[in-house]
Amino acid sequence: MSLRSETPHGHVVVGTDGSLGATHALDQAAAEAHRRQVPLEIVHAWPWGGAYEPQDEDAQDILARAAQHVTDHGMGLQVTTAAVPDDAAKVLVRRSRTAALTVVGTRGKGGFQGLLLGSVSLRVAAHCRSPLLVVRDEPAIQPIASPPSVIVGVRGEKDDPAAVFAFAEAIRRNAKVSVVHAWTYDQNDRTHSHRASRARSEDATIARVVTALHKENPFVQLDRRSICGSPARALIDASEAGAVVVIAAHRRKAGLGLQIGPVTHALLHHACSHVVVVPVIARGRRGEPTKNP
Repeated sequence: MSLRSETPHGHVVVGTDGSLGATHALDQAAAEAHRRQVPLEIVHAWPWGGAYEPQDEDAQDILARAAQHVTDHGMGLQVTTAAVPDDAAKVLVRRSRTAALTVVGTRGKGGFQGLLLGSVSLRVAAHCRSPLLVVRDEPAIQPIASPPSVIVGVRGEKDDPAAVFAFAEAIRRNAKVSVVHAWTYDQNDRTHSHRASRARSEDATIARVVTALHKENPFVQLDRRSICGSPARALIDASEAGAVVVIAAHRRKAGLGLQIGPVTHALLHHACSHVVVVPVIARGRRGEPTKNP
């Protein structure tokens, strides 16, 4: 494992529809582009025909205001815009293939009151090919921490890409990394001895995931927790004290339906902080990535 495995180039892509939630996402996307010193692309997409109606506001006006909003913050970013008359989720998924990071808000103008995550954001999270930052409209007020924390949930060594991203993000944010590994007993853990052995095994799992990364980056403050309990609950609780939560999303080979597991789904809906979903693409027999939408 090495930070060298994280894509060192690319740009940041953010979707906008002019809503307040999209503006929160735009602000976070600009900050991420600034940290990476890469261009920012602002995309506005909309479906035409059928049951859909064109946006009331002109797409170019929405994009011009978004670009000006970024410029007014004085980060000196290279900003480009794109208006695409197509399904917003499909457009962002396509653009994610060449992006270092894709950014969406939790809900846009089409969101229904009471839903924490809009359909566009959910579909992008299910199929995005680059790391995806899902920006909460109003993150919970958190106590001031020094340094801030990047939370990363890991189940095992297959979640290495999420750990790599978390360390890189911690360096960019001058933050610490907090690794959370949650697990539950099974039917074989019947005695105290069995349960103690299981706990030691789970502790060893989390060590294998992060030890090499920490040796390569000893200046990054690290804490790790192996917790017996619900993974979703553990990450949601940890998000109360984190700047962002990172989790791996393992894509199924078939590529059909919403490729989001129950833990990721719960985190996207209930985390107190922003969430980064890092896609891990399943590989074929000879090591080639399988085709996913």
